[in-house]
Amino acid sequence: MAKSPFFQSRRTFVKNSLMASSTFLSIDALGAIAKTPNKQVFSILHTNDLHSNVVGVGPLRDYTPLTLRDDQTKGGYSRLAALITQRKAELQKLGPVLVLDAGDFSMGTAVAAACRELGAELQLMGRMGYDATTFGNHEFDLGPDGLGKAITKAHSGGKIPAILAANTDITAQSERLLDLQRLAQEGVIKPYKIIERGGLRFGIFGIIGYDAFKYTADSEGIIFTDPIKTTQTLVQQLKQQEKVDVAIALSHGGLVRGKSGKFDQGEDLDLLKAIPDLDIVIGGHTHTELLDPLLVGDRPAVQTGKYGENLGELIISLENNKIKVESYRLIPIDDTIQGDKAIQAQVKHFLQEAGKVAFASRGYETTQPLVTISEDWPMNYTDVESGTPLANVVTDALRQATGSQIAFTANGLIRAGLIKGNAGGVQTVYDVFALAPLGSGIIDSTAGSALVTGYFTAAELKNILEFFLIDDPNHPGEYFPRISGLRAYYDPKRPRFEKVTALELGDFDQGYHPIDVESPTLYSFTTSLYAGVIIAAIPKLTKGALSLQPKKADGSPLISRIEAIADPRNSTSPYVLSNQTNLDTSMTAVDASKEEIKEWQGIMDYFVSLPDKNPEGISVLVKSDRVKEVRVIKI
Repeated sequence: MAKSPFFQSRRTFVKNSLMASSTFLSIDALGAIAKTPNKQVFSILHTNDLHSNVVGVGPLRDYTPLTLRDDQTKGGYSRLAALITQRKAELQKLGPVLVLDAGDFSMGTAVAAACRELGAELQLMGRMGYDATTFGNHEFDLGPDGLGKAITKAHSGGKIPAILAANTDITAQSERLLDLQRLAQEGVIKPYKIIERGGLRFGIFGIIGYDAFKYTADSEGIIFTDPIKTTQTLVQQLKQQEKVDVAIALSHGGLVRGKSGKFDQGEDLDLLKAIPDLDIVIGGHTHTELLDPLLVGDRPAVQTGKYGENLGELIISLENNKIKVESYRLIPIDDTIQGDKAIQAQVKHFLQEAGKVAFASRGYETTQPLVTISEDWPMNYTDVESGTPLANVVTDALRQATGSQIAFTANGLIRAGLIKGNAGGVQTVYDVFALAPLGSGIIDSTAGSALVTGYFTAAELKNILEFFLIDDPNHPGEYFPRISGLRAYYDPKRPRFEKVTALELGDFDQGYHPIDVESPTLYSFTTSLYAGVIIAAIPKLTKGALSLQPKKADGSPLISRIEAIADPRNSTSPYVLSNQTNLDTSMTAVDASKEEIKEWQGIMDYFVSLPDKNPEGISVLVKSDRVKEVRVIKI
């Protein structure tokens, strides 16, 4: 198998109550500062980790951006666009304004499922007034060729932000890099950009950090150079040769809590600590919601959280080549902001077109209702128990989709929860796709990870669980394993890789029975290709401490991804087979017996197949004892 990524999950999201920052000043107070002799004031409006959330975070049916105070969704590009326009008009009275983004602008929603065909994210950002963005790890989810196609499509549609990538080397000889190389030659992708505005000269560049580039799903042929060394060289060039007044890094590196419990560590801060001439870091990657900037001396690092739920507003004064934060705040983007009609019209268009590209071949459309809920189904990674019902539903769905004995995923691969909202709890295709948007196919190029099946012994199943029970303090709870068809017991106090104490095969309805970890019996095991690549790499990632070999049913090794494609003919769901008849010829031409099932498709098919229906005939999902059972049990 190809180079294995680890998780590209939501990262550490810090939920604070939003309030005025302690550094926030009124526009009148800022106006007085701007009139101070020898001082120049400029502003930066910024976002990070938008993840294609073109509509508000919440049920699709709830999002009503053109009317006020009638929904509870957060974010949405229509509202974001209106807020950017309003704040720019106000802040330009003080001095120049920049609009910047720190990467992961794509991947995560139904619109991203058609990013190669639509380039919707960058087109919308261009129309919203963004000056620049950079690459995050998720920009590479569909490979460098997929990224090249998405940028090419966006660029052909009009003005897009400058894409700044200083430590992303795309010069290798590879057909998969040809589009990116052409875009670099055309200046669409570049290491840095000089913006002269309001009498100031800004040097802006993009950096992807270590923690991000080690999580790129498919960056074949690309070399990521050292972030700090690259920044040192570039800042020196910007200050000494380009004569910029202000050097700004768009850093997809992130922040983490130190021993104090505060955010005083991380790659965004490392850049400022290592490079005294770097003035400002607009950060991303860890989804950290900072109410106040983090300062190294007087130089700030900032982040806004995730998904366009907040707009950061950073106001800086420059005096004698020294910067000072005069004001900072996060502005919540909610239904108190009336959206931009033109942007919303484009969003509706992209939603419709994304459905044609990503879902129509499997019998679905973007706005189609799939299931109703009467309460929220959260996915809180730091509270393992709170996410259990949704995780159980997802793994049950994957097992039903393939007929395997066991299905597996991990917390961080379930990318969203289900929110009841105000529209009767209806969850559409758009909402459900967000649970499993990552990865790509094997013989079907549309977005979404293919389901794969392999066979493992009980000892190998134990090793898989041991690996995923490792908790990364930078991403707490995201690795935690989730299973269906299996129950596991573990003792967190036991040594590393020796935590699992027992395994039981079965389920809530039929009961469980112990399995012998010494037995040579093989068990069928389904997961997403995204997770499967990681699982296949466990021996390498643990330097041989944990051994396993994905196998076919006859015990021979799986040697290709095509051999691992889950066969829909084994499915226990009638919806899988009926929807497979609509697949396009580009899939069926490869091998009619190898029609793959998408992870998101398995979940949607499961919801459609639920026996309980409301009066409109939509499935009803309830938190039964079955979905609330704990399957990975701490002892």
